[in-house]
Amino acid sequence: MNDPSPISPERKARQAALETLRHYLKIPVIPVPHEALSRLHDAAQQDTGSSQACRNFLFWLAGQPDPTGYRGDGGLELRRLDGTLRSAAIEVLTWWASPTKSDQPLFEILERLRDRFSDQSSGGLSR
Repeated sequence: MNDPSPISPERKARQAALETLRHYLKIPVIPVPHEALSRLHDAAQQDTGSSQACRNFLFWLAGQPDPTGYRGDGGLELRRLDGTLRSAAIEVLTWWASPTKSDQPLFEILERLRDRFSDQSSGGLSR
C-alpha cells in the first residue's frame, strides 16, 4: 500500500540528524592520554627538529599557529619524530578525533607553550 502522507524533507532531515546523534552517543569517550600529552609537551619545549615537529603537531590539532612562527607540513611533520614521540602523537590524535569530555588538557599545554615561546617568535628559534 502507498502511504497517503509522504514524509516532508524537513522531517527526513530531522530523522537523519537524530540518527547521527544516536550513533555518536554510542561512541565511547577515550580517556585523556595524559602521559602522551606530557611527553609531547616536554619535547616541544626544546629547540630541535623533533621539538619543532611536536609543537607544530600540537598547535595544528587545535587549528592554531605555532607561536614561534614555524609553518609545518601537516602530517609530514610526524615523520620527523622518533618512534616514542610518533606513538604519543598518534595516541593524542586518536583521542582528539574522538568525543572528549573536555578539550582543556590540550589547550592548557598550548597555553604553556605559547607562554614559553611567544617572546621568541621574532627570531629566538629556527624556523
